[in-house]
Amino acid sequence: MARFPSSRGFVLPLVAILLLALSLLFTTLLKSAGHLNPVLVRYKSDFEEFYRAESAVLLHLQGFPSGYYPELPQVQAEPFGPWERICAEKICFVAGVEPQGVSFWDWTNGMSGYRSGLEKRIQEAASEKVLYGNRRYFQGELVMTGSVHHGDLEMNFSDTVRSANFWIEGTVLVRGRAHFDTLRLYALGDVVMQGEVSVDYLELVSQGVFRAEDDVRFRGIVLASSFQMRDRVQGLFPTIVMASRQEVFGMNVPWGEILGDASVDGAEEAPGGFLGVENPSNVRQTMLPAFVEGRRKIWGRL
Repeated sequence: MARFPSSRGFVLPLVAILLLALSLLFTTLLKSAGHLNPVLVRYKSDFEEFYRAESAVLLHLQGFPSGYYPELPQVQAEPFGPWERICAEKICFVAGVEPQGVSFWDWTNGMSGYRSGLEKRIQEAASEKVLYGNRRYFQGELVMTGSVHHGDLEMNFSDTVRSANFWIEGTVLVRGRAHFDTLRLYALGDVVMQGEVSVDYLELVSQGVFRAEDDVRFRGIVLASSFQMRDRVQGLFPTIVMASRQEVFGMNVPWGEILGDASVDGAEEAPGGFLGVENPSNVRQTMLPAFVEGRRKIWGRL
């Protein structure tokens, strides 16, 4: 028989008491509000729906199976980039992992699976546009995709791009004042971002070095052999920058540097390696990716 957390016996009465208190409160308001009844009824319904969904998600994070409490909605969880999307009814949240207690092997296994999954997704998106030799773009398009073989990729423009997905056999240079709603890159070489490039949602894997300079801003995940962020670069919440490996004296040792006024509002890691931060106050470790084994944590609502 499956065993569940011992705190379960206290959770159901607490949920029931809170629901009863809310129902009594709104019943009183409805009786006294008169002509405001329709507005209050709708507000009560929306509030209860959110509360029920939030309760179901919180119980899910505590290890309770979906449907354990029949009065609460079913919970569905699925990968969402490096995060996890957890939905109950029509309300969805995004979760990651708390940074405490994550082992080196958890990192290694998680990064390996995520790296392979991102490469597959990008190759599928770019399957109809196979390119050969160096590729340079000086004007953005609404959607940009491609698989670049035997060459490098350069994007240097000031346009806005809704979605860009590239698999690159060489190196990548992204500079200028480009704005990407979504940017996904899988590169076998180094990746450099310069200028005033901004990315609302970034998924980047590099088998080489990742370097960000000047006034680059991004939100998302960077997984490279090593990384360096400098000048006024900002990794906005929630951001994850990870170094996986770099050969030093014949050994693969990950390293990372955050220099100058560069900042990361999220997590920066070099599991089993070296991490240097010039200004520690510019780095706030708040949450790790959901593909790492550990305790889940909600960071926001979709």
